[in-house]
Amino acid sequence: MRLLLSVIGVALETLREHKMRSFLTVLGVIIGTGTIIGVGSILAGLDNAVTGVIRNMGTNTAIVFKIRMGPNFGGRTPEERARKPLTYEDGLAIAERCPAVDNVSPYLLPPNVFQRPGPGLSSDRARYKGVDTYGPQVAGSTEHYATSGQAEMMLGRFFTATEDLHRLPVAVIGEDVYRALFGVEDPIGKIITVDGHEVEVIGVMRRPAASL
Repeated sequence: MRLLLSVIGVALETLREHKMRSFLTVLGVIIGTGTIIGVGSILAGLDNAVTGVIRNMGTNTAIVFKIRMGPNFGGRTPEERARKPLTYEDGLAIAERCPAVDNVSPYLLPPNVFQRPGPGLSSDRARYKGVDTYGPQVAGSTEHYATSGQAEMMLGRFFTATEDLHRLPVAVIGEDVYRALFGVEDPIGKIITVDGHEVEVIGVMRRPAASL
């Protein structure tokens, strides 16, 4: 016991004699510990976010692209540029020839979409009663898109197989387009013009927090 008290006394005396060194040592320990805790929290949050995306999409959902996805999504290699484009017929062939696949939902973008300058800078335009919004992402899909974890409805409904089959001029818009064009007005049943084509709004999707 006496030895322990003596060691503690020597340690305290050393701290008093070297206050700056002691302060820097303690500060380093605090910064190091805080950094480890911060990095661990970020990684845990990222893991939860990715897990949430996969959970919302469903563990049995596969998304297929012609090019790789990631930070360099816009920069394609010569080999990627030489690949044949995925077509609507490819989706139909998968649905017909792969009995293990329940549904196929092609997601069709306008031609040369990857050569465009980016969201908000494209030539696409949506209009309602003289109010315009520029640069919306215009795409086509099938009724199965809503059941693949990619769409959560905010208002109205998604289009049906019958509407898809007969190519009816209906559209489901995103939350941002809805706010820009309609504000707080009910958009269901309203006619908007998208790149010169009139379509009826039948639904509004929530902002795609989980969409890839």
